[in-house]
Amino acid sequence: MRNSTYAALFEGLAARHVRIRHRKDSARFARIIVSVDPLQRQVDLMEMQEVLLGRFLKPGAGEQVLVLESLQVQFTDNAGDNYQRRGRGAFFVLEKKTKDVEAWEVLDRTEQTGEELLAGARRDYEEGRDVKTRWPIGAILADAVGPLGDGTWYGTRFDFEIISPANAALVYKPAAFTPVP
Repeated sequence: MRNSTYAALFEGLAARHVRIRHRKDSARFARIIVSVDPLQRQVDLMEMQEVLLGRFLKPGAGEQVLVLESLQVQFTDNAGDNYQRRGRGAFFVLEKKTKDVEAWEVLDRTEQTGEELLAGARRDYEEGRDVKTRWPIGAILADAVGPLGDGTWYGTRFDFEIISPANAALVYKPAAFTPVP
């Protein structure tokens, strides 16, 4: 799965989900490219905090937004005949907390939405188009986040893995190179 396919999948889910309802004229979905520390798995989220929340993404009361992090990829080899592409994906489901709602209520709703989004993504790829791509349940992590932005945004960040075969992708293709002079 390439970043464009990954982003299109989640943008489509954001458009169809009843708590998000993303549209071009009412943005509730955004993509961010993150720099990840490979050892500590820390992400730089300044773009989301300073540019997106409350400026580009403006949900109504009780509505949520989906912020998708770029896909990070690692290749593995079983020292035999099998290469794998292990993608690490992540997203935030966020909601702007209002005065009459407790933060834990927002966290519960965003966690539920995130689970629904992952279930939709897994269905599309495990049971639908690509039976060789797996979204292992044991690799899904969820963390509560907030307050973010102006101090009123809370939500849940999901981190997950997408495993697919990489044998065909890592085969030398002579047509991709010019001849050596």
